Amino acid sequence: MKLNYSTEALTERQRPEYWNEVVCKHCVLADSTIESPRKFIGKYAAKSIDEIEISRMSSPRHVWEREATHMRKDSNEAFLLTLMESGIGHLSQSGRSTQVNNGDIALYDAERQFTYDLTPESVLLLRIPRKQLLYRAPLAERYTAVRFTPDKPITGLLASMLREAASANFTEDLPAGVQKQFAASLLDLLAATIQVQMAGCDPEADERERRLQRVKQYIESQLDDPLLTVGRIASALNMSERTLTRLFAHSGSTPMRWVWQRRLEAAYCALKEGRARQVTVAAFRNGFNDVAHFSRLFKLSYGHSPKDLLSRPRR
Repeated sequence: MKLNYSTEALTERQRPEYWNEVVCKHCVLADSTIESPRKFIGKYAAKSIDEIEISRMSSPRHVWEREATHMRKDSNEAFLLTLMESGIGHLSQSGRSTQVNNGDIALYDAERQFTYDLTPESVLLLRIPRKQLLYRAPLAERYTAVRFTPDKPITGLLASMLREAASANFTEDLPAGVQKQFAASLLDLLAATIQVQMAGCDPEADERERRLQRVKQYIESQLDDPLLTVGRIASALNMSERTLTRLFAHSGSTPMRWVWQRRLEAAYCALKEGRARQVTVAAFRNGFNDVAHFSRLFKLSYGHSPKDLLSRPRR
């Protein structure tokens, strides 16, 4: 899918409405406020790489605002990410606010209100399926309206990959299966960038958080084991079951609830990204030994069966 929008040929009166109705609603339902309609020449080009949409936008200053009324009309299950190639912005969400300068990457959440004041000579914008990012980076919501600055090598690597993705003609150059792999790799790199950001500036990254992350890493490596229990996890990590339970209680969960949640998320992404071509494969690879039970839990969590997800047409 390729789309191109421009206000260049429109009258001064038409430009604000066009930008709001076509561009903002195409990306995510929001209102735009344009500083000077007479001078507003905005350009927006979008294309898809599997389930990710990547766009390049240039325009004079304008402000995007997503409010509760927009979310009631449009439950957009996506994260949005910008790479400011040239220009400036100011992003606010969830009580956080940050300046976005040349080379900075910023993440924001379509399921929450935000304000983004933009003057982009050139900005790359990604719309990312929410579940696929949260599977890789469960704490991504903590890092909206936070600058990922280009002084960290991994941020520079992510920026380079984003630029390549924006420039490449995936429809002609790569088959659908390879596009899917590329999109998954891009999400993996974004998740790694978030992990580096967590290690560098998260005020909650105390000893308890580090211990919890160690436990979660062990669980991730054992998701395919249907016999995984609290006792086995605690024994492998040389801690008591009580200590293990307390670690998860601080985040409002339990060890086994977190295990089953991660198994479902892993199975969802395996089916969505084409790494599992059968429901039974997705179930057994992620620790389920009863396919009917897996299908019931999957439908309860995602609103449709794994078979329905698998049968959806692929791009």
